[in-house]
This record gives sequence, structure tokens and C-alpha cells, in this order.
Amino acid sequence: MTKQIGSSLTALMVSDTKRSQQFYREVLGFDVTDWWAQRDGLQGIALKLLQAPDPSDVKPNPPEKGGTRAFDVYAYAENWTALDSMYEEFRSKGAVISGEPVIYPDGGPWKEFIVQDPDGYNIAFGGVDGRKAHCYVQSHIDAVFLWVRNLDEAVQLYSKFMGLEVREQDRYGHLHMFNLDDGSSLILDSNGMESVPVPEAGPVLFKVSTDDIEGARRHAQELGFQIVYDIVHYPKVSFFNIRDRDGNILTVSQNRV
Repeated sequence: MTKQIGSSLTALMVSDTKRSQQFYREVLGFDVTDWWAQRDGLQGIALKLLQAPDPSDVKPNPPEKGGTRAFDVYAYAENWTALDSMYEEFRSKGAVISGEPVIYPDGGPWKEFIVQDPDGYNIAFGGVDGRKAHCYVQSHIDAVFLWVRNLDEAVQLYSKFMGLEVREQDRYGHLHMFNLDDGSSLILDSNGMESVPVPEAGPVLFKVSTDDIEGARRHAQELGFQIVYDIVHYPKVSFFNIRDRDGNILTVSQNRV
């Protein structure tokens, strides 16, 4: 169907048209004429300020049932950068902030704040975090996979190296899953790896931490890891790289105070 509506105006009954026009122009940065008050064009936020016949005709909305925040007009920002900029702009010009910025994690996450005009109308501004607006996955890594050729040997190696319990219920055929202290998992996968050559080189796949870098190095060598990059010390961190018999490389690091 062909689009038939290009924009809309929200009509507000105000007690003093001149006062309202001044507020929207000088405090909220609207383009104000005798016909409308708008910011970012008529397709941004657009209002029609009408002189109320009687002060009793000015009736801002109450909060919804069970709620604490009232809304009369809602404007959507492109991202949190724009939203924060408007908040600082309005606050610096003396706007009454009737609702301080809040973040709702389940909404995108969604962030909003509310400004109140001279008649008590609550104008809300909200938007999603631009970094996550079009993301469909969560911003953390919950598991790391390592390809191994002998599952039983690899399970014993990483169990001893990281102090992990080997449990029968964590074996899933060609997979073994270690549940780590931070809620993530280390998954060893041997599916179809028997005839795959061990790579001669590769990237670091993950990092683990230690409070004793020298002890960790000795322990790694005793278990059969190859030291491929020996300990280096920097002002704030020390680390070394090791390689298992399947060619998987990891970093062991220690933060230095």
C-alpha cells in the first residue's frame, strides 16, 4: 500500500501560549512558529501549542496504573550519544528534568529521560544503544572450542593444567565440556580430528591468568606443553605462550601491581 501519512503533530492545550513558545524555543531548541513547535523537522518531534480556553483544560497525563513516570509526548533518539547530548543541553538551559535517565536492559537496552514543560506536560526522550541496536548476540564469549586428536589425553592435560574436575556427565561423545569459574566453558572437540595434521603455527586462542608466572611456566612444561614464547615482563603484565600437542596455543599472564 502506498504511504499516505508523512508526519503528525501532537496538540497540547497550554495555559499561556507565549510562555510555552518561549520554553520550547529557548530551552528545548525547537523551531517555533505560530503553527507549530518542532525539532529536527516535522518528522522529528512536532507539537501544536493551543491556547486553552480555561486553565482547567490543561490536563497532563498521569502515570499509568502501577507506574511512576508520566508521558504526554515521546520522542525517539538515534542512539545514546544523541540522547546524552540532548540531556546535557536541556539541563544546562534550566529544563526541569522530571525523570532522570534510566536504562531498561530488556529494551535493547533502552535509555530514557523526561523533561517537564511549564504546564506540567512530560516530554520523554528515549533510544537504544547504537552499538547494539542491530546486534542479535550477547556481548560476551560463553565458550571456547579446542580441536584435539586424542580426547582422553587432552581432557587429562587441561584438567591438570587448570585444576579442573573431570566428570563423566560432561562427556558428550566426541566432546568434553569443562565448566569454568566465570560461567564460561572450555570444550574439547575430537570429531574427525584423527587424520588432520597438526598445524605448524597458529594464533593464540585464549588467555588464562596466574598469580605465579614462574610456577605456571614450570607446571606447563612438566605437563608437556611447548613454550613457544618465553616469559616477558612489562610494567603492568608478564606473560608467556604455550602450545599443546594438537597445535593449540594459549597465553598465560600475570598482572603486575
